[in-house]
Amino acid sequence: MVSPAEAVNRRIVAAAVLAAAALLALQLLVPPVVGLADNGDYQRVMGDAGFDHSTDSRLDRYYAFLRTTYVILPLRSFRGGYLTSETALALAARLASPAFWRGGLFDLRWLAAVHIGLFTLALGLLLRACRELSVAAQTTAAALLVFFFTDVGYAAPFNSFYSQTASLLFLLLAAAVVAESVRRGRLEGPLLAAYFVCAVGFVGSKPQEAIQGPLLALLGVRLAGVEMRQVFRRPVVLLALALCAFSAWYGRSTPMPLREAVLYSVVFSDLLPNSPDPAADAAELGLDPDWLRYSGTDPYLPDAPLRDPAFRVRFLGSVGYRKIVGLYVRHPSRFAARLDRVSRKIWALRPSYGNLEKSPAHPTRTLTTRFAAWSRARLGFFGPHALASLALLLAGNAAVALSTYRRASARGRLFREALLAAVAMSATAFLFSILTNAPPDLSRVFYVAEALCDLLIVADLAWLSQALTGRRAVAPAAAAA
Repeated sequence: MVSPAEAVNRRIVAAAVLAAAALLALQLLVPPVVGLADNGDYQRVMGDAGFDHSTDSRLDRYYAFLRTTYVILPLRSFRGGYLTSETALALAARLASPAFWRGGLFDLRWLAAVHIGLFTLALGLLLRACRELSVAAQTTAAALLVFFFTDVGYAAPFNSFYSQTASLLFLLLAAAVVAESVRRGRLEGPLLAAYFVCAVGFVGSKPQEAIQGPLLALLGVRLAGVEMRQVFRRPVVLLALALCAFSAWYGRSTPMPLREAVLYSVVFSDLLPNSPDPAADAAELGLDPDWLRYSGTDPYLPDAPLRDPAFRVRFLGSVGYRKIVGLYVRHPSRFAARLDRVSRKIWALRPSYGNLEKSPAHPTRTLTTRFAAWSRARLGFFGPHALASLALLLAGNAAVALSTYRRASARGRLFREALLAAVAMSATAFLFSILTNAPPDLSRVFYVAEALCDLLIVADLAWLSQALTGRRAVAPAAAAA
C-alpha cells in the first residue's frame, strides 16, 4: 500500500514532469519551432552522426536562422572536430526516425525529442530523491527546476547539434544520482555504475568539461563512503581513477585546429585589442611586432593568418596559455579589466544566434521572447553586479555548508559535500572559460557553469523550505539537510 507521503511525492513528480514536457514541446516541437542557429559548431556532431546541411547558402546555414531539415549521409561521412557524447544522442534520434524521413531529410525535432526525454527523466529522478523532505521543500524544488530549465535559454540548444546540450543533460542525470545517493546515505550498487556513466557522458561532451573529471571522481569516492584503509579495495576507487584518466585523455585529444583557434582568439580578439600598450604586450608574449595588424581579427575568417602554415608554426611556438597567465600575474590590473569585460556575459544565458526558422515574419537573427522569463530575470537581478553576485552565491554556499558540516547528520554531511562539489565545479568552469575564451561569444561557454549556479539556487531555496517546515514534514527524521 502506498503511504500518504509517497502518494504526495508521486503527484509532485508527475505534475513537474508533465509540465516540463509540455513547456519544452511547445517551444521545440510545435511551430513556430524554437532552436539555436548553427555558428559552425554543428559539424562536430553532424559528421559522425551522418547528417549535413540541406542548403549551400552560408547566409542561411550560419547564425541567422534555425534550420530543422538535414541531409542524411552515411555515418562518419566527415570528421567534425572532436568526439562528444552528443553524437550518441544524435545517433539515437537517427535510429528512432527512419520511418519519418522524407526525401532523404532528417527532422531536427527528433533530436529535440530525445533531449526532452532525457531531461524529463533527470527531472523525475531528482524529485523522486526528494521524497523524504517536506511537501514545501519538494514543491519548491519542483517549481524552480521546471521554471529555470524550461526557459528558452536552456531549451533552445535542445533543437540543435550543439554538444552543450549533452553537457547539461548528463550533468542533471548525475545530479539526480547524487541526490538519490544522499537520500540513501551511500553511493553503491547500480547507482554507483549510473553515476560514473553519467560522469563520463558529461566529461566527454565538450573538451572544456574534461577539467571537471577529478572533482566528479572525488565526489563519487566521498559518496561511496570510502575509508583510507579501504582505498585500494573498493571498486569506486578504480572507477574514479578511470574517470580521471578518461578526462586527461579527452582533454588532450582536443583537435589542434580548435586549440589554435581559441588561443588566437584570446590573443588577437581580446588581449591585444584591449591592451593599453599592445606593442609592449606583444613583446612580452614573444610575438612578431608585425602581427599587431591582426589585432581584432577572427581566426575563422577566410583570410585569417592562422590559415597560413608558416604563421601557425611561428605563432604556436611563440605563445601559449602559460605566457598569457604569466602576463596577467605580472599585471593584475589587466586581469581585473578582463574579468570586468567577461563578467558582462556571466549571467547572459542566451547567445545572439537566430532562434526561429526563416520566414517573412522572422528577420535574420530573430530571438524569441517566449518562455524567457528566467533569462530576463537572472540577467536583470544578477547582471548589474555580475561578479559580486557570483562570488556571493558561490562563497555563501561554501560558507554555510562548511559552517554547519560538523553538527549535521551523516546524510546531511553528504548533502553539504555535494553542494561544495557544485560550488567547486561552477568556480572551475567560470575560471577556465574566462582564461581560455574570448568575448563576445561566451554565453554558450558559460552554459554549464550557469546551470550549476541555478542548481545551487534550487538547492538553497529547497533547503530553506525544509528548514522552515522540517518539523512538520512527513518524515522529519529523514530531513538530514
